[in-house]
Amino acid sequence: MNVDVYQEDRNQYQGNDPSFLTRVGNWFRNLIQNHLPFMIFVVLPTGLVFLYLTLIATPQYISEAHFVVRGRSGQSGISLSNILQSSGGSGATSENTYVVQDYMQSRDAAELLVKQNSLLDVYRRPEADFVARYPMFGLPQDFEHFYKYYKRHVLVEQDSETNISILTVRTFRADDSQKIARALLDAGENLVNDINRRQRDNLIHATLLEVQASEAKLRDINQKLAEYRNVIALIDPMRQSVPMISFVTTLQNMLTTTNMQLGQLRKSAPNSPLIAAYQRQADILTEQIKKSGGEITGSNDSLVPKITGYEDLMVQREIQQRILVSNVTSLEAAKQQANQQMVYVDEVAQPNAADWPEYPRNILVLIITFFSTLGLYIMGRLLVAGAQERNIR
Repeated sequence: MNVDVYQEDRNQYQGNDPSFLTRVGNWFRNLIQNHLPFMIFVVLPTGLVFLYLTLIATPQYISEAHFVVRGRSGQSGISLSNILQSSGGSGATSENTYVVQDYMQSRDAAELLVKQNSLLDVYRRPEADFVARYPMFGLPQDFEHFYKYYKRHVLVEQDSETNISILTVRTFRADDSQKIARALLDAGENLVNDINRRQRDNLIHATLLEVQASEAKLRDINQKLAEYRNVIALIDPMRQSVPMISFVTTLQNMLTTTNMQLGQLRKSAPNSPLIAAYQRQADILTEQIKKSGGEITGSNDSLVPKITGYEDLMVQREIQQRILVSNVTSLEAAKQQANQQMVYVDEVAQPNAADWPEYPRNILVLIITFFSTLGLYIMGRLLVAGAQERNIR
């Protein structure tokens, strides 16, 4: 008897008894009827999301790259100065890092990738599902909608501890993600090079113009000096005046000696025939001194006005040469300053090719969907219960 009862229960447990399937069906039907709102608003959305994630959703791959923007004068990255600045409460990242980060998520970067790397085709892959691909649910295919889509798939964040920027690109193929990440790093480096070029031009341009102006003025003075030499028929009046002045000095010495000899002779031998000879020699020396002195001073054609004009041009040239030397020194200092202020992108980690997809995150999405719908369901029940309670009162 006990054996027969055990066999009957076993058959019912294994589903051999039709009454067991009927009881299960009735139990399931009663469960749905008694909890119909819960099934509709919680179980059904979660089940649909589960079916989408397991049967429809296309795997999405992430390529990640790490970079910093460094410079000689101010570096963003891991350095002792940055650690000290961080401990002091001030930001350790240079503004150039934020410029590169903002550019990678800008419209300009998106347009560049569309033109050079066929970014629209990347997000229109045939294997992409209707929810994840662009455009989503038949939305307009204009650039503004694509840009919003782009910002959800390309992210640039910064580690607050190390100041390393992290670039992540998400597409439907691993090689596409790696290619787009590589293109964004190259675009960021080109942006930094443009910044360096503009900054260098701004620092050097004004000083270079001053150097060029000084050179032009110096050439003009040299041209005037050459023309003046042709006019006076002298190369260097100052140097050429030295022999003339020396000659006049020699004549004056000879005249002084002759006059002394003439005076002594007149005292010692007033009737000497040499007195007339010495007198003639003194007259000749006096006339020659007057003539030679007239060539040095005394008229507009003398040497002194020529020396004065020559010295004026020489002073102008010397002043302009000093100005030119000062401007050239300033130009070299500006170039050195520009070199010190140059920045560059230093790639800490190259864009990788993912081995497995990171999206969609099935478990996380299911948990969020279930608890979100459950929360809405509970709120709705509470609102309905409150309304019913007011009606009863």
